[in-house]
Amino acid sequence: MPDLENLLREELQYEAHKVQPEVLRPLQVPTRRPGWRPRLLPFTAAAAVIAVITAGALVAGLTTAHKPAAHKPSVSGSAPAGLPRFYVTTSSGPGGRGIQAVVRASASGKVTGTVPVPSAIPVEWADSGGTFVTAAADDRSFIVGVQGGQAPTKTGLDLRLFGFAISAAGKPGHLTELAPAPARDETTEGIALSPDGKLLAVSMMRSTPGNYAPTIQVLNLATGAIRTWTVPTRNYPYLIGPPSWADGSRVIAFTWLRSTQSGLMAAPRGIRLLDITAPGGNLLAGTLIVPNGVVAAGSLVSALITPDGRDVIVVTWRDLTPRASTHTVVVQVAELQASTGRLVRLLRTQTARYDQVNVVTVEDSLAVLSLGSQGRYALVQGIQFGWLDVGGPDPGRFTPLPAVPAGQYVNFAAW
Repeated sequence: MPDLENLLREELQYEAHKVQPEVLRPLQVPTRRPGWRPRLLPFTAAAAVIAVITAGALVAGLTTAHKPAAHKPSVSGSAPAGLPRFYVTTSSGPGGRGIQAVVRASASGKVTGTVPVPSAIPVEWADSGGTFVTAAADDRSFIVGVQGGQAPTKTGLDLRLFGFAISAAGKPGHLTELAPAPARDETTEGIALSPDGKLLAVSMMRSTPGNYAPTIQVLNLATGAIRTWTVPTRNYPYLIGPPSWADGSRVIAFTWLRSTQSGLMAAPRGIRLLDITAPGGNLLAGTLIVPNGVVAAGSLVSALITPDGRDVIVVTWRDLTPRASTHTVVVQVAELQASTGRLVRLLRTQTARYDQVNVVTVEDSLAVLSLGSQGRYALVQGIQFGWLDVGGPDPGRFTPLPAVPAGQYVNFAAW
């Protein structure tokens, strides 16, 4: 049995002997630190506690074959071949005023340029200010999605889209507003630019009378044409995650969750694949991938499909001490086979401790944020933010990167 598991078991037994049942208070949900989203509808609140309340979590005892190899810290400024040269995040502007897109060199994290981003979301709500970021395969073309325009009688937000390009030296050009975005008065979950830069996929929880429907819309940036896939739901039974592209511009992958108790809780149900060349508009017509093996479906919090469509890179989460005041959590990044959901390899494992407030914050921030055009490297937000080798010469190699002030988490990043 792994040393970590022995240690945690002994600690839990020790603490259990000290418990006096007659003085226990009912368990209460901790107050959540305001995230980047401007409001917490039932389905967004569910995402914040997804792994704390679901079963089938990550298996604690890993076989030797599945353990990620230890990696030495990389030399600052060095970069492997094929690593995208630049990445983009959004954060507060100088002095905390406004929002800006920040371009950094992937090898060093050095800022190469910034560009102001118009945003109707108060910056104090989070470092990303209600923005999304996505990139084309050329590592030069980026789109920033900006939420805003919430009316007093509406539950959603409008989405505006702005594009910009960066030079070979990483200097960003001016923002240009693109064709009208498909989301109006909706709750956007994520955006993804197709590898050729022609199509934009937007996942959202679409408002319908007395209901919300998980929806994906694909916008043709040249013509403005929009195609929609959706599935009507009742009492918020299903939630949708951010999209990603595979097989050129043909397949879209997204995480799929089932909620219970009117959307107050949610359980992961895997990753769905949608073939946009197939007829019809049923979001459920595609394939459902249910992870199995060491990585269990109950702990899945984020996933992106590799550009070739063969594998899915996921972030999983497990709270080893869910009833304690200090939570011991295990965060893992893994590679799954897209055709079967089987574990290919574990890429990275981290263990850390958090109090009841911060454990919710970090769980809500975990994500595979972006994959390079060749699928070799990923930007990930685990316990740390950085790039991870997921299919290159040194799988599991992780390099931390700067993006936001210390103690904050990256909600969206792209390269």
